[in-house]
Parts: sequence; C-alpha cells; structure tokens
Amino acid sequence: MYTKKLGAAALALSLAGGLAACGSSKSSTASSATTAGSSSSTASTGSSGGSGSSAVATAQSIVNKYLAAPTDIAETVPLPHAPAKGVKVAFLTCPEASCSLLNSGFTSAAQALGWDPTVITYSTATPGQALQQAINEGYKYIASTSVTLSEITPEVQEAKAKGIALFEGYVPDTPQGASNGLYGVVADQASSIAGGALMGDWIEANSHGHANVVYVDLPLYPSLVGEGQGAQKELNKLCPSCSFSTLPVTVNQLSAGQVPSAIVSYIQAHPSTNYVYLSFQDLDPGLVSALRTAGLLGKVKVIGTEGEAAQLQEVENGTETMWSVLPEPYEMWVIVDWMARQSEGVLNQAALNAGNAQEVFFVQTPAQAKAQLAADGGNWPGPANYEKDFKALWHV
Repeated sequence: MYTKKLGAAALALSLAGGLAACGSSKSSTASSATTAGSSSSTASTGSSGGSGSSAVATAQSIVNKYLAAPTDIAETVPLPHAPAKGVKVAFLTCPEASCSLLNSGFTSAAQALGWDPTVITYSTATPGQALQQAINEGYKYIASTSVTLSEITPEVQEAKAKGIALFEGYVPDTPQGASNGLYGVVADQASSIAGGALMGDWIEANSHGHANVVYVDLPLYPSLVGEGQGAQKELNKLCPSCSFSTLPVTVNQLSAGQVPSAIVSYIQAHPSTNYVYLSFQDLDPGLVSALRTAGLLGKVKVIGTEGEAAQLQEVENGTETMWSVLPEPYEMWVIVDWMARQSEGVLNQAALNAGNAQEVFFVQTPAQAKAQLAADGGNWPGPANYEKDFKALWHV
C-alpha cells in the first residue's frame, strides 16, 4: 500500500523501456503508452447485478474500524531495559523533498534513545555510495527508503561482514537477519496487499456492490502492484459482478503531467467506470481539472491511498470522494524501535508484524477532511502519543 519515496532505479528503468502491466483472471489491464499520455484498453466491465446485502454489511463492518485515526501503537512489549546511549545510526534518504517527514521522524526517534543519528541523501543513480559512506563512518544500524538489496549488493555484503544490521522501508525484500543482512522492512509487501484489501472493502461498502473500478497503477513498483492485487482480490470475493481494471502509467507520464489525460481517455472509452482509484497521491495533481474539462467531474468517484493536504482539500471541496491517510514519521519510529530491539537481542517476528500493522484511516467526508487539515495540515504523523508510547517501551 505504501509507495512513498519511490525506488532509486525508477527513472533509469522507466527510460529504458515500457512497463509490464499487472492483472489477473478477474481483472483486465489497459495498455498505457510510454509517451504523451495516450491510452488504449480492452477492459471489460462487470454486470449491474451487484452483490448481496450480507457482503456489503461485511465490508462496512470492516470499514467502520478505520473511520478515525488510530490512537494506539501496535507494539506493546517493552524492552528489557533502556539501550546503551551513543549508538551511531544512519538513515539513507531519497533526494525528493517528500522524504523530509521520514528524515525528521528518524532523527527524533534516535535522539529519544540518546543515540547519534545522521541522515545521508543518496543519489538515485548510485544509492550504494550512500551505504558505503555509512559503513565507512562506522554506523552500527543503517536504514534506507526505497532501495532494494539487489541495487546495493556489494555494499550489503560488506555490511554483513562487518556485523552492521540493515533496515528498509517501502521495498519487497524479505528480512532474513544474518542470512541476507536485512533485519526489518517497514511498509512491506504484505502490508501493501493488506492495505489494498481495505480499499476493496471500502469500495464494496460505498458502492453497495455496484462498482466498476479503474485502478491507476505505476507497475514499476511492487508495492503498488501488491496494493492493486489486494484490492482486486477482496472486491472479487465480496462482489463477483463488480469489475476491477488496471490502468498502468509510467514515470515518464507522471513527470510530464500526462496521467490526468490518460485517466480521462480511459473513462471516455469505458463509460461504465464509476470509481477512479489512485494508487498513491502523486497521481492526483491535475485530475480534478481534467475531469471538469471533460465533463466527467461528479460522474466518477475519485479515491486513493496516501492522501495528503492537497487530496484532503479536494475531499473537503467535494471534488474527490475518499483518501486513506497513512503516517510517515511514525514509520521511522518503528524502524528505530526495531534497531533498539536488535541492540538488546529481542527483535523477533512479533515485533516486525506489529511494526507493519495497518495504521491507517479513511477520510471520506468534507467535515472529516476539514478537521484533518486543521489538526495537522494534512500530514498525519501517527497514532496519538506515539512518541510517548515508544519512549515508555524503551525506558527513556
């Protein structure tokens, strides 16, 4: 579900060629050209039969649990005692401004432990150089965002040899501890799939079993593919007659501002579409304007994941219908919690699972959106008192 801070090899891969589309036997995939936003599709639509009231009720009962911001962190097991102070830890961050919330979250969490944190910005072309720098400078625990192990293999091997524990966010890698040098992944692939399933529940409940969905995907990123698969599987289970199609777009289209026109073209070719599901917030800019120009505003419901201030403003305005909201600083506190547990020899699967619990909620009314914008400017940091709660677990 989580796509923040896209991967280091993204632009290189997207420029090298087209992107493979994702799909399955119960969905169709629209082809999206890698140039100038052209789009074609052979997507099928579902029947108008809908699903039974019991399926809608089941979905609504799940959705009801996510209509308010979570108030508690998932981890409840305290450390045996406070970790030693002065441990050097590093976070390898992306060069985009959107990483700033991660950077501050990591720094504040590490400082709460009395540790010595640093943030190193990697080059998307050569992320291994940042890891090498952290290794050379003697950092004991190193975290990164959106850099897979395969992109930094030589440096990972050196870190393993030197007993440095690595942690990641927003990648599909599997932690195997000493075996592959990776000890934890926040916003992992399983959480992306689970988050997508929650979106499928919301669609079923909101549509009352009459949904024809286009999922706008950037399939270069496994987390987005997983999110779509999770949503599709859940919706197919609850509403076999609903349709769920995928519109893949590319990094080139995204950077050129061509995603809105691709979505409009898709809807015009598939007029039964009644939900546009954006896989993350960067796909949203310009969409409302494009829909309005095409006479489609209000004829489809725009929903998405990782809503921030601009998306919540659209919900308040009534031009978009729902965005899920996810925390970012909180996720860095999770990674530092894992580092602290590793330092005490108590990092286990239960802690990894707790760190990837669904800390998410739906903003689906103008009043909710207005309140959220007033509360934190649209950038929800995490469950109430999460910093205090982690400090209590750490005995600091």
